[in-house]
Amino acid sequence: MNDTEKYIVEHINDKKFKFPKEFDPSKDYSDEFYEEIKKVFLPNKKKRYFYRFIKRCFDFFVSLICILLLSLVFIIVAIAIKVDSKGPVVFKQDRMGKNFKPFKCWKFRSMAVEAPRNLSTEDMEKGKSYVTKVGKFIRKTSIDELAQLFNILTGKMSIISYRPIILTEENLNNMRNELGVFAIKPGVTGFSQIHGRDNVKYRNKALMDAYYVKHASLWFDLKLIFSSAFAVLGRKGNHDK
Repeated sequence: MNDTEKYIVEHINDKKFKFPKEFDPSKDYSDEFYEEIKKVFLPNKKKRYFYRFIKRCFDFFVSLICILLLSLVFIIVAIAIKVDSKGPVVFKQDRMGKNFKPFKCWKFRSMAVEAPRNLSTEDMEKGKSYVTKVGKFIRKTSIDELAQLFNILTGKMSIISYRPIILTEENLNNMRNELGVFAIKPGVTGFSQIHGRDNVKYRNKALMDAYYVKHASLWFDLKLIFSSAFAVLGRKGNHDK
């Protein structure tokens, strides 16, 4: 292992641990490093009832207010999707959630109905050819993600947490499970999302997700909300499909 890997392994469980500047999420590190992380990493098993209660109240009221405020936008987007291509307005896909259980994740449909349902765009043969004209716009602006406000309202997701992925991405799902990531609900955006989105290697993503779950707090969530807003405005990284 190199010095960066050794430092992370030795300090990952420190209360005030932060990833060093030398850590590059877009880079694959040694197999030994990831195996050692799995051995030494200690998830936070505290119940944190107060934090969970406040987080749920925040998620519920913010999602409800946003749905009401954006209702006209939703109607316009729905009409545009229906006019542009055949199929439903909302695309529902099985993704892995809390307690390692699948749930239906909602998005405004950005692809033709003929597109394979259980693959990411990057894994499809000529995946971008399935993206509709309206789909290109709502992906670029992240408007397609706004349908997940209903997932948040019903308690399936949070605003801030790890990003849920499709069931076929078994490597990432299994590593997340080993590191205790699925102890909480997934979110629309989170710690690994603002550090490169799809540019983050899957094992680094699992590690960063585990770091978030371990250190989750109201202050941490607030910082991630502002960081995510800047990341979206700057269109940082690729769109997570």
